[in-house]
Amino acid sequence: MAAIAALFPAARFHDHWAVYQDDLWTDRPADGFRLSPSIRLAATPGHTPEDISTLVDTAEGLVVFTHLWWDAAGPVEDPYATDPEALHASRARILGLSPALIVPGHGSPFAPDAGTPA
Repeated sequence: MAAIAALFPAARFHDHWAVYQDDLWTDRPADGFRLSPSIRLAATPGHTPEDISTLVDTAEGLVVFTHLWWDAAGPVEDPYATDPEALHASRARILGLSPALIVPGHGSPFAPDAGTPA
C-alpha cells in the first residue's frame, strides 16, 4: 500500500480500524464510518476478518463496492474465505440493504436479484 499511497500524497486511506493521511493515523472502527453524506463504510468480514465494503448512495440507488462476491454467480462458496459463516452473514447483511448495484473486487458490476448467493 505504501507504494500506491506515495502516488496520492493528499489522499486519505481507510482500512478496518484506522484512517491514514500523511503521517497521521487516526484509530476508528470502519463500520458505519461516513466519508461524506452519501458514502459510508461497512465491516463485512468473511473473505478476510478485516474486509470492509464501501456503500454509496446514488440517485439510482445504493451501490456497494465489496469483496463479498467475485461476480453475479458468486461463487457460492468462496474458496479463499477465512470465515465462510461470516462471509454468508455479511452477504445477507448487504443484500438486506437492497443495493441497486454490487461492484465486486474481481468481476463485473451486477444488479443483485433473487439468485444472488447470500
